Amino acid sequence: MKTYQKLMLGCALLAPALVVAGAAQAQISGVAIADPETVILTAKALDTANTSIATTYKAQLDQANARQQALQTELNGLYAPLDLNKDKKLDDAEIAAAEAAKNPALGKIEAAQKAAQTDLARLRGPAILAQAYAIEQISQKYAAAMNAVVTAKKISLLLSAGTVQFSAPAVDVTDDIKAELDRTNPSVPTTPPAGWQPSQQTQQLLQQYLQQQQYAAAIQARRAAAAAPAPTGKAPQGR
Repeated sequence: MKTYQKLMLGCALLAPALVVAGAAQAQISGVAIADPETVILTAKALDTANTSIATTYKAQLDQANARQQALQTELNGLYAPLDLNKDKKLDDAEIAAAEAAKNPALGKIEAAQKAAQTDLARLRGPAILAQAYAIEQISQKYAAAMNAVVTAKKISLLLSAGTVQFSAPAVDVTDDIKAELDRTNPSVPTTPPAGWQPSQQTQQLLQQYLQQQQYAAAIQARRAAAAAPAPTGKAPQGR
């Protein structure tokens, strides 16, 4: 069983953290643990939803990507005069120097970032709302999948993985619950009803999911940069 990242949101928001299913002999003395957030955020239905969302909102997402690239180009130009050591990044000393000199570039940077944030929120908003709706639909299916695993494995005590300091791998039934959820709910709707807004727990899950995606994208970008061939510094030879 693969090792899951232990996420710290309280799973009581999604399903009971403690389940009593009657006295019975289970595989580990009737006691098991599960990570509801991992089940929900890695569900097959969420992958399917993301594929549908990417198609439905492709035009807006393409515009958002173009806006993000334009912002980065604009910021690179604004950073250049402040980059005293020319390492293509601003450290605390360089920012402090710019603030002390009341360099107008700082104000331009802030204004550019705020304008871009407004544009990106508008362009990505519908797709993110659809993601939130999908996550909420999946979270509502968690309890049924959990109960099915509890019954099948004769578990009498199910604890949240986030509250357990140590457990043997065999005790973790997260994979089992995910498999049951994927089997019974391979897809969920992605079109929110008019006026729908995500619940607080859905907002927390969505934020957690987006942070995970950003982290994964950053790791992938660093790996791609590390794998890129180093420039030789030589001009191409003409024939």
